[in-house]
Amino acid sequence: MGDPWKSISPEGVRAFTYGVLSTLLIWLWAEDYLLIVNDLLIMIGTSILLAKSIVISTVISLLVILILYGLHGKLPTTLMLQHMTWVKNPDKFLLFFYIWINLIAAGLMNVFELNRFYQFVGLLYRVNLISNFFILFVIKIK
Repeated sequence: MGDPWKSISPEGVRAFTYGVLSTLLIWLWAEDYLLIVNDLLIMIGTSILLAKSIVISTVISLLVILILYGLHGKLPTTLMLQHMTWVKNPDKFLLFFYIWINLIAAGLMNVFELNRFYQFVGLLYRVNLISNFFILFVIKIK
């Protein structure tokens, strides 16, 4: 039949290990064991929605990092930026990646209790629509 231990590779062990860590993180979050972090952020002085947004975005960032590093052995920023030759060290953009996910989560949850996110999306849509028409007419004229 063959030796089943010969099919074990370092990549498979890494993928299994990070898969277990991802499952453990999801379980801790789903069973509300991470509420202590939320409570600590509220005790420090952040609002309830901002604390929830920070916890959710941290869990999402860690899941993306664990899953992609487990599958490919590279950080997500390296996978995104590896084809751009002018980026010398794409791993330095990991903090920017985390902040971007945090801002998206904060906007979707309307953390600041203003309607700024929807105003931003509407403004972006209008500017994009106008610029697309402008580009189409400029290209058509030439």
